[in-house]
Amino acid sequence: MCFYCDAYGDPEVAGGVWYLNPKNYARQMYKLRRKGEGFKSAEAGPESSAGLGPYKVVEAIEKGPQALLQAITESQEELIRRGMLGQVVPIQEAEKIMDLCVPIGLIGCICRRNYRGIEETSENEYTCMGMGVGMLKWERWPERYKGGVKFVNPDEAKEWLHKCNRMGFVHCLMAFGAPFIGGFCQCDYPDCGLIRNRVDFGFGLMKSHFVAAVDYEKCNGCGVCVQRCQFGALKFEVSIDKANIDRYKCFGCGLCETACPRKAISLLNRMEVPALKEVW
Repeated sequence: MCFYCDAYGDPEVAGGVWYLNPKNYARQMYKLRRKGEGFKSAEAGPESSAGLGPYKVVEAIEKGPQALLQAITESQEELIRRGMLGQVVPIQEAEKIMDLCVPIGLIGCICRRNYRGIEETSENEYTCMGMGVGMLKWERWPERYKGGVKFVNPDEAKEWLHKCNRMGFVHCLMAFGAPFIGGFCQCDYPDCGLIRNRVDFGFGLMKSHFVAAVDYEKCNGCGVCVQRCQFGALKFEVSIDKANIDRYKCFGCGLCETACPRKAISLLNRMEVPALKEVW
């Protein structure tokens, strides 16, 4: 199993898969505080990205390889310490998650706002999801929700996820104060902070429990799947006129599988592929 499952899963619940454990969506809403103590500023909470490692990494790039390596190491430790983790899941697993977490709220993507200047302000534009009781703590992070929120039921959430899947977005879970899962990004590279941190700097987002495989008997080399991969794992193999997947690069997001018109791609359990059991 992955690191998150070892740390936060329950062997008696869903085979120990951490994100299928209902307890991990049941974070306590508020702390009991001494009279007159008040609550800390938003910058102090794990939901804030203030002072996070990724920004230190960017600043270290101009200082040379040694500084960059040190910044990456410190950033990984900081993300783990603060419980700010992420993992890719395919649409099949995403549907299961929707039956576990309440409330579910659709919100605008803060990464897309920061990197692209795109403000998502209506339910037809939202590409991010808040999950669990953290969605009710409006007063702590008003800036995060200023674009509004659309609360949905599990069936509506599943329909929204499938729409995002058709658009080509990767489904990325986010934990704020692990093991508690509080967000579900619909991401793409280079807009997404989670994906950029992993692809460009090698940390912050773990691969899914699955890996894609091509059935060469069914594949006709149309290339539709190649256009969907956000991680550089897919290419068109010219010599055989087929799609080819580098499984060491594959994150198991399943975007290639859901787009293949000939059903030539399937997802395998990563733990059942000996060479990939520890490739997360």
